[in-house]
Amino acid sequence: MDLLQDLGIGIAIGMLAGTTGTTGSARGRMVLLAAIVGLVVGFLIDSVLGAILAAVGAGAACLVISDLVFGASRREGSGAGALGFIVALAALVVLAIALLVPWAIIAVAIALIWLGYSRHRRAQRKHAGLRVLR
Repeated sequence: MDLLQDLGIGIAIGMLAGTTGTTGSARGRMVLLAAIVGLVVGFLIDSVLGAILAAVGAGAACLVISDLVFGASRREGSGAGALGFIVALAALVVLAIALLVPWAIIAVAIALIWLGYSRHRRAQRKHAGLRVLR
């Protein structure tokens, strides 16, 4: 159960870091920063395995959430600040779930993986017509 708790804390850290909605190399630096923060927090809370799980959770969550926030800010313009606030509240809920009901983090991790995969698949479909023209 402690490992699931570490994973949930890492996901919450990554979600908070992803609210910046950066793109390109700035997103890479933010993912790396989230992974390092997750590694340190996981090591302070648990052991080396917990630190690795927290770092992986933080990096993956930051990657998916920053893509989500960037896409919304590109479409909405100045309304993306509200989305960042909602994501920050969702990160607090994930943190509470990790601390109170650690086994429920499995559902959160599956939802995060599904969100990342569906966004990737949608982006591939969007650009499929351009690949045919080559």
